[in-house]
Amino acid sequence: MFQRMSGQVAVVTGAAQGIGLAIARRLASEGCAVVFADLNLNAATAAAEEVAQSSGSPTLPLPVDVTDRPAVEALLAATLARFHQVDILINNAGIFGNARFELMTDAEWRRMIEVDLTSVFLVSQVVVRHWLSQKRPGAIVNLASISGITAFTDSSHYAAAKMGVVGLTRSLAMELGMHQIRVNAVAPGIIATEMTRRSLESPELSGGWLRRIPQRRYGTPEEVAGAVAFLASNDAAYVNGELLFIDGGGTFAWDKPSDAER
Repeated sequence: MFQRMSGQVAVVTGAAQGIGLAIARRLASEGCAVVFADLNLNAATAAAEEVAQSSGSPTLPLPVDVTDRPAVEALLAATLARFHQVDILINNAGIFGNARFELMTDAEWRRMIEVDLTSVFLVSQVVVRHWLSQKRPGAIVNLASISGITAFTDSSHYAAAKMGVVGLTRSLAMELGMHQIRVNAVAPGIIATEMTRRSLESPELSGGWLRRIPQRRYGTPEEVAGAVAFLASNDAAYVNGELLFIDGGGTFAWDKPSDAER
């Protein structure tokens, strides 16, 4: 396989499982040295060892709380100590939760915004400051969601956070482009992961969802990883401020009647 990212170093947050692991695996397969940054160091270590063995690329598992600035600064320092550079940042770490708006607590709201939005600001700022100080180019890919574009019930805090990621992505693309730092985002639709398994196994929920996806299937973490790898690579050298939907065509069909309902 042609390794279009050979010699580059990528930091992937939330890399121990799910979409983050698929992204880390894909980047490693394309020649990247990959930092597996995750709150769960044991899981990150196991994942990093497996990916290093299968890809032949160097990996480094590191613990990080993406909501804590000193922890993020320590992550960058450890990455530079090992690899001496950072070229790519993937802001993947995040949480999901259901809560009816009128019953949502202040703690639920704040936790969602902190993990899914503020962390993107925090990790990006720490890395960007390093790039600017070294006059280095870089690429950031943020994980947004179709939830930030198409409304779902019982997750207004998640939708707000992900729409915030879209706005932050586009603002940073404008602000940092002159420094050759590109910032893009992907908006996955319904992806089959451990986090979504319970919902996808519910016939009541999954049947309605599938009818509104033109391809009539859920996405895979590997399909998200492929899009992220493109945006992170030099193949996307002139792509900046983009939001790429990975949803089987479902985002703008969501509010339309399904074939079964016509």
